Amino acid sequence: MKNNSDEVIMEGNNPIFSPKITQNQPNLDDSKKNNIIASSELKNSLTKPEFNKYTYKTINMKIISIIIYFIVIIGFELLYRDYLFNKSVSLQEKIHLNPKSDLLLKISKIISFFAANLAVFIFAFLIFLFMPLNYSFLMLQSIIYSAYFTNTMKMIYQSERPNWQTHYLLRSCNNGYGNPSGHAFTSVNMYLCLAHILFKYFKIRYVLRILIFIFCILISILIILSRVILAAHSINQIIYGALLGVGVYYILIHIIGYHNYTSIEFYQHIKKKRVKKTYYIFHSFLLFLTVFIYLFSKNKDTSEIEKRVFNGRRCPFQPEYKKFKNDGLFQALSITAMLGAQFGIDILFIILKANDYVINFSLIEWNKNKKIPFILLRIVVILFSGIGIIFYFIIPGSANLFFVFVFKSAVAFFLGMAGIYCLGIFLCIKLKIANKDIYKMDALHEITAEV
Repeated sequence: MKNNSDEVIMEGNNPIFSPKITQNQPNLDDSKKNNIIASSELKNSLTKPEFNKYTYKTINMKIISIIIYFIVIIGFELLYRDYLFNKSVSLQEKIHLNPKSDLLLKISKIISFFAANLAVFIFAFLIFLFMPLNYSFLMLQSIIYSAYFTNTMKMIYQSERPNWQTHYLLRSCNNGYGNPSGHAFTSVNMYLCLAHILFKYFKIRYVLRILIFIFCILISILIILSRVILAAHSINQIIYGALLGVGVYYILIHIIGYHNYTSIEFYQHIKKKRVKKTYYIFHSFLLFLTVFIYLFSKNKDTSEIEKRVFNGRRCPFQPEYKKFKNDGLFQALSITAMLGAQFGIDILFIILKANDYVINFSLIEWNKNKKIPFILLRIVVILFSGIGIIFYFIIPGSANLFFVFVFKSAVAFFLGMAGIYCLGIFLCIKLKIANKDIYKMDALHEITAEV
């Protein structure tokens, strides 16, 4: 039956929905009337102001600025690469040959693992658990883009690491190409994005924002320094990685800015055909670009260096598939997770439409219910969704490289698709684990269906 619950009033170019309760409707109690009024207000919030010329001009200036920024830092790295690399090796040898540096090396190893590698999973887990869909999508972008661009650029530069130079620098068993530093790129990008997510979600005041921002920068600096101390990277590699991370952070936060969206606005934006098409084309292009670089670039033969340095005294020599991993393509294939995530969100909207939901807050803000049983239920879902991460890193040592390529691509894709987006559908629509207060639009549909 046609829904006549609202009448539309045009205010300029924007439609305003006004609740219309006719005499033919059954008697409604006050709570149902309030639901109808609230749902109309929510519909109105779906209408975002149109971009004016000033807004487009500002965005274009930001895009031009970031392009210039990337050109400058790429040129800077090329100019000072050899000088800073040689200085790094000399400094690192002094540190590693000094018996008093043993504690410093141990602390650096702990920082390198816990503040970088482990923190990525912890923060991603907490954001998916407690925050709306747009925040989790932003965090996924930060992690995947960091892994992709770092490892794709490693294949382009094919730069040695400092610990390839001498067996004195084997406190870190990092092999594979070293430029740019993945730890520097990811930590700067992720921690700066995380700071803005916290600002927006918790509505943190200005002074506390500054303190959190400084803390995130200090953590990033500690991670960067730990990679130099361990001789996993040279000074030029960590500076380059950090500056690239700042650039990607700027794009995600100050140009795309999903953290500034409300859940309704994100829903409205991400389901647009133009946006979906852009994401699919962009991520597919990145995938094929990386494969092209791996197949057609002149690959350095690092076997002699590995045999000479990674001679089993501290670090074992790597089999063929490990070399594939460390060449860069292994991590770069994680870009398929973004394709999967977009596909998962598309499935989400198809199911919402099939269920005839006007707008479904139960999925977009599935985190709203703070009751312990529902939090535990969400934890189980997230852990189950993350099983694919384990498979992502487990590949038989004798596997054919083509099999590794297909396996990695497929696992990343299905991990992105079947994560929170698909499993969240079942939990939110069927089990109704979100806060009941966010079902006002659903309530409107149920009420008007009776008329």
